[in-house]
This record gives sequence, C-alpha cells and structure tokens, in this order.
Amino acid sequence: MKKLLRHIFQELERKIELENQDRKSSDSLLIRKVVIQLLGQMSLLANDKVSAVLHLTQTADMDALLPADHFIKTELKKILTKNGLVYDDDSHLIWIPSDAKFDVLFEFKHIRVEIIDPETALLSKAIKAPQKNKQLIQEAIACGEFKTLVQRIIKNGGSLDQFVGG
Repeated sequence: MKKLLRHIFQELERKIELENQDRKSSDSLLIRKVVIQLLGQMSLLANDKVSAVLHLTQTADMDALLPADHFIKTELKKILTKNGLVYDDDSHLIWIPSDAKFDVLFEFKHIRVEIIDPETALLSKAIKAPQKNKQLIQEAIACGEFKTLVQRIIKNGGSLDQFVGG
C-alpha cells in the first residue's frame, strides 16, 4: 500500500506544480505547501511496522484530513479513483484523541503526507467502532506492540469486555 500511496501523492505533487505554473503566469495566488494527514485503516496499511505485526484488511477508502484548497481535493479524488481508491468525505468526523501524534510518510516540495500514529488509530477504532474492529483490536492487544493501548482505551471510556474472548 505504501508504494501505491507514494505513486498517488507523487502524481498529486506534479498536478500542483503544473497548477502553480499556470497560476504564476496569470498572477494568481499559488498553492502553498499542504499537509495531508492519513487516518484510519489507510494509516495502518501505510505503516510498515504495523503491517508486519497485524493482519490488516485492505480498504478502498482513504480517510484523510485535507487542506481546504478545492484544487487539491478535486485532483486527489481523481487520482484516487484512477487507482481504485476513494476519498472518504466523512474523514473529518473521525475521532482523533488530543494526544495523537503524526509521523511524516512522504515529504515533497508542495505536499507533506503524515500518518497518525498506529496506536492512536487503533484507539480511535476501539472507542468509536468496537464491534466492527473487535478482531483487529484483540490482535493489537495480544501482540504486545502497542504498550499503552489498553490503558488508553480505558482512559477514553472504552470497555475491554468487548475485546475479551472470541
């Protein structure tokens, strides 16, 4: 998935570069460097360390916080569609805990792509969609790689009972 995402964002980078050239020649405002933050399952799939320890289900949905620039959102949606993916317009509704951290996945001239840290992505799934993510959260707890996941689930009002047993 990481390879596909790199391809997608490199193509978006090229589109922004061309758009800025057009804008420069017409004395319009240029698109400034943007930060795109990947969330949810896509952030887990893009993280090599997580992919190595958890059995992740592929998804066609890209959850991401996007900048407000209409051009970027429109172009990204086109590129995603061309690559068999779709942008989830409800991404802004995803619960992000206040202590979430983001790591840089890709850094380009016009785009920085970040992914939410995997434990926080798992926490969000455990709190907001526990039944849908029961097996994933059970596996994450059992593997021992996410040292504070259990405490964070409890701290944020989640119930471990949902993840105990088969």
